[in-house]
Amino acid sequence: MTLEEWNGRYRSGEELDREPASQLVAAASDLPPGRALDLACGAGRNAIWLERRGWNVVAIDGASEAIRIVGERAPAIDARVLDLETNAPLPFDDESFDLVAVLFFLHRPLFPEAKRLVRRGGIVVAAMRTCGINPSYCVASGELAKHFRDFELLHEHEDEVAEIVARKPGSLVDIQP
Repeated sequence: MTLEEWNGRYRSGEELDREPASQLVAAASDLPPGRALDLACGAGRNAIWLERRGWNVVAIDGASEAIRIVGERAPAIDARVLDLETNAPLPFDDESFDLVAVLFFLHRPLFPEAKRLVRRGGIVVAAMRTCGINPSYCVASGELAKHFRDFELLHEHEDEVAEIVARKPGSLVDIQP
């Protein structure tokens, strides 16, 4: 689907799910707020949930209409239009976020970017479909865990959806001046 088709779906109200992804809620409910990045945020259901719990959130989507909706619903969120399928590095310094969410948007080059952007001791929450109408939007069995094998897997589950919560090894306390 093209970005213009996505914009049309957002304009029509078709893509306005307001409930956050259960994977994010389970992973972040007990975490202290920090800085979060929501990649392919859509109309902001996950970004808004985080922001309402005290997180400083950057939300990115390629659909300008989605970002307009996020801005209207939660002006405190740093909502940005950015095409996530260009394979260009994301415009953030290494280890800029305590939490990076990649939920139900499969573009494999985002996995190394999520790993680069999350701080030591921070988490990546990812969920992707394992089956569906278009196989190019589905991950293979074990694929998410493989992408994050150098992280500590706090949660891994697969059925129709593959999901992981992965913590980046180390902590900021371990850094020697």
